[in-house]
Amino acid sequence: MTDTPSPTWVLKFISGKYQGGEFPLEEGKEYIVGRSSECDMVLVEDMVSRAHAAVSVSDGRVHLQDNNSTNGSFVNGERVNNAILNDGDRILFGTSIIKLIETDGSGVPLIASHAQAETGVTMPSIDPGQTVRNSRPTVSGLMSGMLDEVPLPDLLQLFATSRKTGILRIRGDRSASLHLREGRLVHCTIDATPDLDPEKAAYRALTWTSGMFVLEPWPDPQPFENEIEISTEAMMMEAMRLFDEMNHIDSDVPVDSVLTVKRPLGPPLRDLTPELLDTLQLIINYGLVETVLDHAEGSDLDVMREIENLLKNGYVERVG
Repeated sequence: MTDTPSPTWVLKFISGKYQGGEFPLEEGKEYIVGRSSECDMVLVEDMVSRAHAAVSVSDGRVHLQDNNSTNGSFVNGERVNNAILNDGDRILFGTSIIKLIETDGSGVPLIASHAQAETGVTMPSIDPGQTVRNSRPTVSGLMSGMLDEVPLPDLLQLFATSRKTGILRIRGDRSASLHLREGRLVHCTIDATPDLDPEKAAYRALTWTSGMFVLEPWPDPQPFENEIEISTEAMMMEAMRLFDEMNHIDSDVPVDSVLTVKRPLGPPLRDLTPELLDTLQLIINYGLVETVLDHAEGSDLDVMREIENLLKNGYVERVG
């Protein structure tokens, strides 16, 4: 009878210059993380102290101890002195975001191990002879990664706690630039659209789930003429609410829909409120729902409800 390997742990770099690298942890061992070449896990970057922190495994549990580092150690966006870590926790050392993954003892994540048992598909294992290895290119010297691994709300919470100043660039199907001053989101643009309100742009970007992110320096963080005033925390909560409500409408009116006024137009225009008339005018001018949202003064949710109203009452119709 073959013994089943005992569960163990792996630290996987999901952002930073070591993105894609993996570091296996063994029971009963302590690993010093830092900039010094004498450390067990060497992270060569200015924001990491010489002996930044210690990570150890005891009785199947992973412990993190910060060694009074200059820039601190963060777990799930909160600065910690010591903490017991759980599967899926995200740790920040300097510009490296590291995810703790529980495995079945052979390097296969437990979730993947269950999937293998059910499907028969073999998942790639981690070579215990390697400490850190890179599997994907990264942007040298900058904090970078994929939104698939680190959702944007988690990133913003992390930057708020560590009071980061910089420009968070997102590149994927669409691009966005989010300006952070001491951890606070103060401005946002999408695809360099000048007419799009920065707060509205931020709400949209917060719902994105894929794409690459890079935190670049912001050498001259001067005030914008139209800055976001709501707190980043309140914005993230509101973005999630808007996202949930928008999903119910988006199934009927996708943002890539093209609308036109019905001809002949049956219902009288005098029955429309000023807000509905404004939205109707934008549909006449632009047609594409996304462009209508860009130019409207109201929130995306309010304008989508107005579009839904105009469709339901026979003022406009979808093209194609």
